[in-house]
Amino acid sequence: CIRDRVCNVEGKINDKGQFARTSGTSAVVIGHSEEGDKVRIRLPSGDRKTVPADCRAMVGIVAGGGRIDKPIMKAGVQYHKYRAKRHSFPRNRAVAMNPVDHRYGGGNHQHIGKPSTIGRYDPCLLYT
Repeated sequence: CIRDRVCNVEGKINDKGQFARTSGTSAVVIGHSEEGDKVRIRLPSGDRKTVPADCRAMVGIVAGGGRIDKPIMKAGVQYHKYRAKRHSFPRNRAVAMNPVDHRYGGGNHQHIGKPSTIGRYDPCLLYT
């Protein structure tokens, strides 16, 4: 039915669900085609998508809403959070590195000491 909240929506028939799968999210059915072979849904991002009417979905909202409301109190919790996703934590600043590690490293104070913007055809791009 129109205005129903659904989750775990398949994009193609029998692809095990692709849309609205994270905790606390859901998609909204906003319309059907006149032939009855397509369904229009609004995703949590606000995008509208047309999927075949034979695609399956679960009625309701995914459990676990409000998961990101709790503050991350320790660096170790954040470390394990990003460890499951990708290696993007901890992130070191370039000025805190040694000169052998980065072109902004070294010096008696943590400052860049040179222009941080470089030209597109600057030869130092070839060696960094």
